[in-house]
Amino acid sequence: MTSSAALVRLLQYQHLRVFTTSDLSTLSGLAGPAAAQALRRLAREELVVRIKRGLWMNHLAPDMNPCEAVPYLRAPWPAYVSLHSALADQGVIEDIPQVVYGVSAAIPKRYQTPAGAFHIHHLPERLMWGYDMKRIGQASYPMADPEKAFLDTVYLSLIPRSPIEMPRKRGRRWNLDRRKLRDYAGRFGFEPLSDYVRRNDF
Repeated sequence: MTSSAALVRLLQYQHLRVFTTSDLSTLSGLAGPAAAQALRRLAREELVVRIKRGLWMNHLAPDMNPCEAVPYLRAPWPAYVSLHSALADQGVIEDIPQVVYGVSAAIPKRYQTPAGAFHIHHLPERLMWGYDMKRIGQASYPMADPEKAFLDTVYLSLIPRSPIEMPRKRGRRWNLDRRKLRDYAGRFGFEPLSDYVRRNDF
């Protein structure tokens, strides 16, 4: 049996932050079932966190941020942090959500994990743009820019029976680039969204 200390050293040496059971199996030489058992042992010792079946977060990685899990949750489909999480992070809205919101071209799904709750909502693949890598210390993850996060939120809130609510502005005016917002809205090709932007004088 490979010791917990040896596995932790391997994770740190390989700079693994969010990784799969298969990753550990390949790097350690452990067979798949043995790697899974070793990771469950590390999780009991609170050295790693299980995000979903076969996906883990290195609890000891410097500056670890739950948002780093978002692009892995719906793989191989693309995904990025957006909606109320991105809007709050970038100072567009005041309310800080209690879950991490993301969007993906995959079907929507929710995850409740020791690292926090994740709500991943569906966007058509043609709308998976308008995001960049955000870096905080050693953490990095894809996040929508303010205008795209705003329009992602409005777009989803306009879909019938959507659980997403319209964003509430911080102050008298939205802290957004109006020209970029209008340009982005046109790229959505969704008339109710374009109408919303026009009616709100963006």
